[in-house]
Amino acid sequence: MTYWERRQQQLNEQLEKDEAALKKRLSTYYNQEARRLEKEIAAYYSQYGENNVLEYRTLMESLSDGDRRLLLERMDDFAKKYPEYSHLLPIRESIYKLNRLEGLQQSILIQQLEIGAVDQEQIRAHLEKQALRNANAAAETMGFGKNFYTENPEMIRQIVNTQWANGKNFSERIWDNVKKLSGYLNQDLAQGFARGDSYDRLIKQLRQRFEKVSRNDAYRLIYTEGTFVMNESRAVAFEDSTETYIFRVQYDKIRRNGWRDICDDLNGKIFKWSERKPGINFPPMHTWCHCTATPHIADRASFIEEYERRHGGEQAEKVEKRLSTERGEYSSGIKRVGTNVVDLEYIKSQAFRKKFNQISNHTGVNEALREYATAMLTHRNGTDGEDLYIIDAKTGKLLLRKISGKNELEVGISGSELEKIRSQVMESLIGIHNHPTNLYPTGSDLAAAGYRKYKFGVVVTHDGRVFKYSVGEKPFSPMLFDSRVDKYQLAPYNMSIKEAHEKALNDFHKEYGVIWEEMF
Repeated sequence: MTYWERRQQQLNEQLEKDEAALKKRLSTYYNQEARRLEKEIAAYYSQYGENNVLEYRTLMESLSDGDRRLLLERMDDFAKKYPEYSHLLPIRESIYKLNRLEGLQQSILIQQLEIGAVDQEQIRAHLEKQALRNANAAAETMGFGKNFYTENPEMIRQIVNTQWANGKNFSERIWDNVKKLSGYLNQDLAQGFARGDSYDRLIKQLRQRFEKVSRNDAYRLIYTEGTFVMNESRAVAFEDSTETYIFRVQYDKIRRNGWRDICDDLNGKIFKWSERKPGINFPPMHTWCHCTATPHIADRASFIEEYERRHGGEQAEKVEKRLSTERGEYSSGIKRVGTNVVDLEYIKSQAFRKKFNQISNHTGVNEALREYATAMLTHRNGTDGEDLYIIDAKTGKLLLRKISGKNELEVGISGSELEKIRSQVMESLIGIHNHPTNLYPTGSDLAAAGYRKYKFGVVVTHDGRVFKYSVGEKPFSPMLFDSRVDKYQLAPYNMSIKEAHEKALNDFHKEYGVIWEEMF
């Protein structure tokens, strides 16, 4: 996982916490307003009804002076409190012509306008917070400091107010939702009275409508608009220094096991920032989408050279450090179990040797794997570097040895090196490498096994564990597996790193044919 992807994961977690807090606040407010609506309708039944039923003809009578005065006062209060939305109120002169049913319907409309105003205020503050946080995070990544966009509120407002979906922004969608819900409620109300519904029956229907529509519309808007401003604010900050982005699926609590959509088809694809279009090649692709666009740099050396030319050596050095972390060099944020120190006496013991006895049906291959495991653990003792050996699964012959830098948690091979190996041995390759982090096989390990066509792979950890793994015919991206591990470490699962890896490996056994085991 790159530096930017790790940082984006942190930002996503902060976004989800803010969403949960906002939804909780609005839920409390909606409950309050639902009770207020019930009391108002109860007053109508009490004033004009008989035996808990309202005669429809009674509701066709003119609105009383007292009720008309209360309605006008509510309109005045709304206009005073929310002058920017006063144009949404009914025409004042029309109030004098209302009957009792229409008066109640207008009262419901005003209540919905009040709810819309609160939604507007709360959601705007939430979106501006996300836009500023993500823009500043992008600026910090590119060496411009943590508060680069704090003094540029106009840019933040422009992002939040962008008409990105069907020519509308978040505010316009809020008022569309208000209009839709008030229409539903007033229709339900009129039909209920016409049927002669009791108070209890009518209130039950209205509450269900209120609960289902108002909450779902608000939560969907919060979630989807949050994804847009999160990605758009980062795009605005990144596109000055980078040209392209990579589309990344975000596997969170909304994306259930087995759920596949258009985002999965775009995962890992690269697009230009200048050609981004939400719903086409840029998140959100659909409602409830939480996917991300992450900067992509094909040629790091050229990028740093151009960046230094434009911004100076000091900032270029900061960015280079982050790109070094992206290549896998040591970072305090690395996930690990225990330390990278090897018990050199243990890896010489019979107990460690025994772990290789059943790894294959070829004694010579097993012995070669044990020797290479011992060599790499001895070589890498106390470092975060990795060694890779590829051998012939039929003979145990060494075909390739590669080593990373002292603290580079990654070792790979080039396409030409792989082709050279395949020219010697068409099939039956075994790859073995060490994990200084003491973790199970990772997404990149599994992807490499599939791409290189390993018969199987072996991971030896610095705490003396040995894992054997292989993949099926169905391909998947390393990010897909690593995201699954990350998901299981978060709420509501809250698993340890080990538990999360085991759960993800077992999931991928069922879904993609991955086979794995720890050797004892």
